[in-house]
Amino acid sequence: PLDAPAAELVADLAERRRTTPETILLWWLQRHPARIAPVIGTSRPERIRACRDAVVREPELTHEEWYELWVAARGGPLP
Repeated sequence: PLDAPAAELVADLAERRRTTPETILLWWLQRHPARIAPVIGTSRPERIRACRDAVVREPELTHEEWYELWVAARGGPLP
């Protein structure tokens, strides 16, 4: 799939940071310049637990990692 590189990058960052992919995605949203306020829409306790680090830990993405995720999600370089 087209999003496979982005998913692989998210999984790699989660492993390096010893957290979940959900946390990586939430950290990315928290650092977005549009000041996105993510809403966790689930009733599954395991999904809520997977997002816990995003709330209790400071975002640990570097600027380079943030842009790397953006480029991977776009499927091509920035303009």
